Order: sequence, then C-alpha cells, then structure tokens
Amino acid sequence: MAEVVLQLVGASCRHYISAPTLTKPWKKIRGPGIPKIDLSLHRGTILGLVGPNGAGKTTLLRMLAGVLPLQKGNAVFTSSKGDQTIERKLSNSVELREIIGHMPEQVRWQGRKTVHDAMVEIAAMRGSSEHRILGLIKLVGLNSRIDSPLDELSQGMRQRLTLATALLGSPDILLLDEPFNGLDPVAAQAFAQLLQQLSGKGVSIVISSHQVSGLIGLIDRIALLHRGQLLIEGEIKSVEKELELSDRFDLTGTSKPPSSELVKKLGMELLESETNQDSWQMQLKGNADGVLKKLISEGIEVESWQPHAPDLVEMLCSSTGLRVEDVGLEITSSAFLPLIHREAEEE
Repeated sequence: MAEVVLQLVGASCRHYISAPTLTKPWKKIRGPGIPKIDLSLHRGTILGLVGPNGAGKTTLLRMLAGVLPLQKGNAVFTSSKGDQTIERKLSNSVELREIIGHMPEQVRWQGRKTVHDAMVEIAAMRGSSEHRILGLIKLVGLNSRIDSPLDELSQGMRQRLTLATALLGSPDILLLDEPFNGLDPVAAQAFAQLLQQLSGKGVSIVISSHQVSGLIGLIDRIALLHRGQLLIEGEIKSVEKELELSDRFDLTGTSKPPSSELVKKLGMELLESETNQDSWQMQLKGNADGVLKKLISEGIEVESWQPHAPDLVEMLCSSTGLRVEDVGLEITSSAFLPLIHREAEEE
C-alpha cells in the first residue's frame, strides 16, 4: 500500500445555523457538517469521495483545502527526506494550503481576458514563475488556446484551466469537487487520463462525486460519506466485499435464458431476471470461473457478460441498513443525524 501523505484525526467542522430565542435573536448553534472524521490520503493514489447531495463532501474538501477551519482534531502531513520520514502537524489553514491544490465545482471563467493572463494573475498569489505557468498550460492541453479569451472556452477547457490553477503551487494533494460535471464523454475521458498522469507522478488526488459508476476504472480507493460521517473507506474490491456487493455480474442474451435450476447448478445465485420477446437479461452473484463457458456449452446464447459495479444507493443501503425507499428520502434531507456503525448494528 502507498504511504500515507495526509491524515485527518478526529477532524471536525460544523456549520453555524440560526437558532434565535426571545432574549438572543441572533443566537447560532452548530448544525450540519463534519462532526468527526478519521481519513488517510495515500501518495500517488486517487480516492473517490462519494455520497448523496448534502452528505458533506464539499465541506470535507474545504476543510482539507484550508478554506474552512478544523474546529477540532488534527491534520498530520508526512513527507520524505532521503530515507527519513518526517511527520508534521498542520496547525492552521495556511499550512494546509501550502500542500493542497483545490479545484472547486464551479469557477466562472468569463470575459475578454486570455487564458495566459488569467493564469498570471492567480500565479502572482502563489509565487509561481512564468516557466511554471507555461508548463501547466501545456500539461492540461490548453497550449493552442493560450491567447484565447475566456469567453471562447468550452466547458471542458474551463475545467482544464481550473485544474491548471489548482496545480500552480506544485501541491502534494489535489482536491476536485465534481470535476466531470458538464463534460461530454470525450472530454471526461481526456480529463481522467490527465488525472492518472498526475497520480503517476506522486500527486494524491481526491475526487468528490455523487456517481460511483463514473469513477470505476479511475479511482484506486473509495470513501462513502453520508450525513457528515465516513461510513467506509478502502480499496474498491475490499469495500465491495465488506458491503457484500462483490462478485455480481450482468449478462444479456437472446433465445432462451438460463433456467434457475441451471444457475443453481453452476453455483451462482440469481439476483434479478427480466425476459422480453427476443432477449433476456439477468444479474448473477458468485464465483464466475468457468460459468460463461458452461452456459455456452448448454446452448445459452450470451451476448454480453460484465461485472456489476455497485451504485451509490446500493452502497448506502448496505452501509446503513436503510431500504431503497428510505435512502431516497435520506438523499433529499440535509438534517444531521448520527449513524450507527455497521459493527454495532451487527452486535
């Protein structure tokens, strides 16, 4: 496993909300946010931070970026100097900003200012050189648009420009809040490849998203956040196994579908099945070794066979014990209610 570059220990940041009384009309109390979280970021890995709207993903990213303060807890940064490992407790937001590059969900690049001019203005705050500016513009693929006005940039180009500004300080950690929003499939794929290049150079990347499927194949680890609490975090395969969402497969075909008796004979569990006039589809669970070959030998015409990646609702249901209809209501709620850990539920 890659070394830990930043560790949050008991970190907390909750937003203040209005709670007026007769004698104190301006009184405020702590409301939703991150009540307490322990999270480790690993060097050169891409972490997918997933959760429904209102889960606290943006709050957590802003805590990491130093935009919001750590009201409680610590952030410990680990660096290497030769064969020596140095741990440093970051005591304030300024120290966090020195190692973090932050890409917010929306940056409104507009006006007649050019790409180069916009970079120069922001680079002045970071103390970056002209050489660094030109190198980043080339890295994110905007070299041919360096003198183009911001108004003429597409959404994908604007996202690349935001990424370039986040990289100005040569950060150890890059935080991206919903970076694929508004991108067409081609632009999203190109952006993902760029992120993989950065992680290959040792940059730790955190991608916030409410879509799990769009991150599969890109992220190395996944963290599930719900109502400000980290439900589970780890490598994708281990998380799927822990949530009992692993070893599932989607298959489709024509002609007759495999019978439930055949599925059971092959050592698989039939989870879902749907048959139309000239096609069928089903979802199986179990050890898939040799199953496809045996289905074909039984005369089953299989058109497609692929692993089934869990979606956000499935992960939330498994993590919290809520039903699908309950999760649907939970996603629309922004109220803060502590969740019981899965271990406690099992006891």
